[in-house]
Amino acid sequence: MLVGHAVRMGKLIRLGDRWALPYRGMEITQIRVDNALTLVLSGGALIAIEAEAELSTPDGPVRLRPDRQKVAEALALVGTKLTWEIIFKNGELHLGFDNGYHLTVEPDPGHEAWSATGPGELRVVCSPGGEITTWGRS
Repeated sequence: MLVGHAVRMGKLIRLGDRWALPYRGMEITQIRVDNALTLVLSGGALIAIEAEAELSTPDGPVRLRPDRQKVAEALALVGTKLTWEIIFKNGELHLGFDNGYHLTVEPDPGHEAWSATGPGELRVVCSPGGEITTWGRS
């Protein structure tokens, strides 16, 4: 079980067939948009989403397209806190927020789908096809 272990800063937490990022409780302080949708976290970490993603909201799911800057619905995440952040072995990233929203990013066959950087030296990338690559404390 994940409870009590996700506070280890800068280290992935292995959970059998998946990993947890050490971001639980961090606040989304800023959102940046260019060729990616980047969530800036209060704990000195970033999550950059380059592939299409699905944002589940109370009004239903919304497709986000960072490559076309179609991410307006993601602005509702500013000021929320992460409640869970799971990486599955197939490369899928699942994020939960304290406002009830959920964000899912699937791997992309030809491009990096997402990356997570920090805190500290931790860096995790979903390479093309879903392979997970890590640097730093993993």
